[in-house]
Amino acid sequence: MDNNAKLELFRQAISRQSEEDAAAITAEIRERRKAAHKVKSELAAKDELDGIKQEISRSDAEFRREMSRCDYELKKAVLSYRNERITEFFSETEKRLQDFVSSEQYPEYLKRSLEKIRASIALDSATLIYARACDVDIVRSLTSCEVTADNSIKLGGLRAVCRTKNVLCDVTLDMALGDEKRLFTEKTELRL
Repeated sequence: MDNNAKLELFRQAISRQSEEDAAAITAEIRERRKAAHKVKSELAAKDELDGIKQEISRSDAEFRREMSRCDYELKKAVLSYRNERITEFFSETEKRLQDFVSSEQYPEYLKRSLEKIRASIALDSATLIYARACDVDIVRSLTSCEVTADNSIKLGGLRAVCRTKNVLCDVTLDMALGDEKRLFTEKTELRL
């Protein structure tokens, strides 16, 4: 075989080897690109998933804030309505008490009030009884104790003090109405 033929065979072998090496390198580059593309896709998916999680978290926080605001507004409206109804109820009750104080049964009520006071403190010269200015004469006709006007009694009833024992007995309609209003508003059934 001549040298040219050998050279041609050698060149063909080198060419084949070069093509095989180039094909292997190309295949490796394609695999690397494919792996890089896969990693890139996974990273993009992870970033997108993180973004979705952040958006869900933000939406959840906003939802809780809005629910809290709505709950507050609802409670505020309910409490406002409740307070209006309580105020209305006790205003009507006060008007009915004023009508009662103007009625013919009121002097009998004052007599029963004196009995309630007598159950707590003695009705003697040491006892001072307070009444509305317009009720002083009626009360004086019912007891021998000292009776004086008290402008703090708005609705009616009596308040008595035993000066020697320093004991107070309050059976005024004002106190009774105030106590009922306090007890009514403190009822657990009326709380939110």
